[in-house]
Amino acid sequence: MPPRSARSRVKVLLTRFLGFGAVPLISAVVPFLVLPVASRVDGPEGWAAIGTGQAIGSFVAMVASYGWNVNGGARVSEAPSSKHRHAVYAQSLWCRLIVFVVAGTAGAILAAVLVDGTFAPVAALAALATGATGLTVTWFSVGVGSARLALWYEAVPFASLTLLSIGIMLTTGSVIAYPIAMLCGVFIGLVLLNFHLYRSAIPPFVGTDVRAAFRGNLALAVADGIGGSYTTAPVPVAQGILGTQAAAELTSADKIYRIGLTAVVVLGNSLQKWVLEAPFSEGRMRRHGIALALHALVGAGGFLVLTFLGVPLTEFLLGAAVTPPPEVFPAYGAAYFLISLSTPLIRNILVPAGRDRVVLGAILASAAIGLPAMIVGGTQSGMIGIVLGLALSEVVVFVVVSCFAVGVLRSEARSLR
Repeated sequence: MPPRSARSRVKVLLTRFLGFGAVPLISAVVPFLVLPVASRVDGPEGWAAIGTGQAIGSFVAMVASYGWNVNGGARVSEAPSSKHRHAVYAQSLWCRLIVFVVAGTAGAILAAVLVDGTFAPVAALAALATGATGLTVTWFSVGVGSARLALWYEAVPFASLTLLSIGIMLTTGSVIAYPIAMLCGVFIGLVLLNFHLYRSAIPPFVGTDVRAAFRGNLALAVADGIGGSYTTAPVPVAQGILGTQAAAELTSADKIYRIGLTAVVVLGNSLQKWVLEAPFSEGRMRRHGIALALHALVGAGGFLVLTFLGVPLTEFLLGAAVTPPPEVFPAYGAAYFLISLSTPLIRNILVPAGRDRVVLGAILASAAIGLPAMIVGGTQSGMIGIVLGLALSEVVVFVVVSCFAVGVLRSEARSLR
């Protein structure tokens, strides 16, 4: 039997997996119930509007999160008291709300222009609703070590309202209830958390140094924004170049892909604190190896599922009318594998070592290469060309961050000798 201390460490790690896995699990299960209705109730046109709006909204969410998803948890965990932790959250929320208002308005207008016609309001609302997820509380929950906060003040309100939209869509025959319910779910959860933390619907603004939040997270915010420009681009590019039917089909593949990425998020959230809480002199290098191996396994599993089960899953969940050609899914699988490998290198090695500029440089390079590749690929080869451009972007990120992460680890290893 392993010694008691080792058993305790395993128990703590499993508890984190279960606790912080519950929120993404709910977020992954709810779409399996809602999307089959949303993809069928208004036909390919309504589904393309949802997909285009949500893709643009995902970019808005990355901009609105303003880097807090990357470094917020560490800042909260290092805060000396509950009062300081609440101050960090207040600072983050005001910062993100300001960015969301600006970016969300622009995103909603862009979505409406791209879709045009009857479904323009659907696309605009979908952009706003998805963009509002940049106001997530998950990173704060990770920082304070309480999965319950993210469960009760994010996952449950969001899931409840989103599930309610199923009945409304079936009753009205309109998909617009889906983004409206999502938007309500996000803000109801935020208000409830604010009452829990501050006994007020909004956190205090007086005494909150929002300007410091803007300055301190600028590099990470730029990296997230640029990263969002290519990771969320496939569906809008398809809408602009190939038209509504192609956008509807690529929306379906993109949904399956992003639901699968939940596993990467769960693994990353569960392992980050476990890896970083051990100094290099007490086994952090070994934990880095374990984290990378686990991410490789999850990435390989995602690649296989997307490659071999992508078409039947999409047809079953979303309908044959909006299922893309089979060759699209291996390209998404390759992107999935690379994202899974890059995640621990960025979150567990480069960011804690203060290499934010490396992350920014990797994402700048990937956007500079990937976005033109998607546009050219879409023009020349259709949907498969667009998704291959996405995969190429992730190749660039992985190559850059892996080279620098190896350098950081070698430096740490030399310092121990």
